[in-house]
Amino acid sequence: MATQSQIDANRRNAQKSTGPKTPEGKARSRRNGLQHGLTAKACMLEDEDPADLLDLLEEIREKYDPQDTDEDFLIERMVKARFKYNRIMAIEAAIFNLRLSVDQAPEEITDAQGHAGQRAWAYMRDANGGNALSKLARYETSLLREYDRSRQELEKLQKIRAARPAPSPIPDDLRSEPDPPISPIPPTTPRPTPQATSTPPPITQNPPPSHNPDRPTKGGFEPAA
Repeated sequence: MATQSQIDANRRNAQKSTGPKTPEGKARSRRNGLQHGLTAKACMLEDEDPADLLDLLEEIREKYDPQDTDEDFLIERMVKARFKYNRIMAIEAAIFNLRLSVDQAPEEITDAQGHAGQRAWAYMRDANGGNALSKLARYETSLLREYDRSRQELEKLQKIRAARPAPSPIPDDLRSEPDPPISPIPPTTPRPTPQATSTPPPITQNPPPSHNPDRPTKGGFEPAA
């Protein structure tokens, strides 16, 4: 059992792994997961070559050019349906050959109709028994429907993506010269020293009249001192 220090170290290492950054790297990462899932041994028959499935995957991917995981998922469904559909013809032939070997038609039928009579007899025997050929035909129809439904959904998503407005480009000056970090404390500048000003004398309103000995008063001349 891992110790707490080992668990903490694994978490720190996981945080350092950020994965692919560029669109090309992300596309390769998605494609690798899809390829490994499709070519797993559980998905392939013994006589099938995984390279054939990868060739089909690249052919459909090149045609539709998926851009995200949703489109990748629909591509995967299309590839699976197409690959399974390609098995239908070989399975149908094997069913007929099996019936032809175990259910021999009467001589009068083969004498009158030859190989066509023998094949018709084998088909009738299968329809009255396991009905494998009719079931195989329904399986073929379901694969075609699955492929066509996935293709239509993929084209719908791509139309929606194409209709989205493109992001505005970043100006070259902002791309090359990022803004400097904002200082938490703005720089201080010395304040100018105010100049000393002289205080004007106070203005006296209604100054008192000056004393004039020769000026008469209300009752006559003022006596001289």
